[in-house]
Amino acid sequence: MRGPHKLPTDRPDATEGGGAASEVPHDERTFFESFYKASVRGDPQDRMTIGPISDPESRFHYNSVENGIIRALLARTPAPAPAMVEAWRVMQKRSGMRLLDIGSGTGHWVDFFLDVFHVSEAVAVELTQSMAGFLRGKYASRSDVTVQCADVASPQFDAGKDGFDYVTAIGVMFHIVDDSRWVAALGNLARALKPGGLLIVGGDFGWHTRNVQFHKSDEFSNWREFNAATGVPGELRVSRRVRSLAVWSEQASRLGLRVADVVRTDTHPGIATPENDLLILQKPEGEEKGAA
Repeated sequence: MRGPHKLPTDRPDATEGGGAASEVPHDERTFFESFYKASVRGDPQDRMTIGPISDPESRFHYNSVENGIIRALLARTPAPAPAMVEAWRVMQKRSGMRLLDIGSGTGHWVDFFLDVFHVSEAVAVELTQSMAGFLRGKYASRSDVTVQCADVASPQFDAGKDGFDYVTAIGVMFHIVDDSRWVAALGNLARALKPGGLLIVGGDFGWHTRNVQFHKSDEFSNWREFNAATGVPGELRVSRRVRSLAVWSEQASRLGLRVADVVRTDTHPGIATPENDLLILQKPEGEEKGAA
């Protein structure tokens, strides 16, 4: 999962010369290599992948999204009766379910699906070399987790020949600002799903599509340098673009996916959290992987 939700979100109305500033998509890899350089101190922690955020805010956020995922998945397959819990755990582990997690960061969602839904295999995809290296070290002793350093919007993106039961992109897709790259990324994720598989996206799915987070330079070493950057005159870099539910639904339909659920996660007026409601998309049964 990625932030940074506490970075500047208000768009300046004009440049210093009085003209309107043009909005330019950021370079995702450059920006997030800088972001992690500025954020991570010691071992990476979940809160560091969101931005300058307190431990209680981070915990509230992750718990809210976790509960949203649990609600969505148990609505499809109810939890077992008390007498069947242990048998259910064994059956889950034997079912061979596979997870593809995009923008893995610290591996929070990999751990969550391994621990709670007992997937038998997980592929963690991270855009940045720094965090991919951290993940490789974290999971070095596990044969059920593999790590890729890859760009999900690239035409060369390849998650492997076998499909996935779950594909997760929590707090990731709104950072793919360029619309053509977003379409390409969604297509890659749709092709990665098994028939009947679920794509679980964390974001903001409202009435309007809009750019909501701006900065001046993708390259920085610390937050003081980030805030002091002047960038290119007349240009604003965009690091977050939220797309409406209608846009998501239309593109999902083109890829052969259907909207299975929209889950609104818990919020609190006094707690700052990213836009992370949940959109659940499903590839219909009977469709071969790659048909979308």
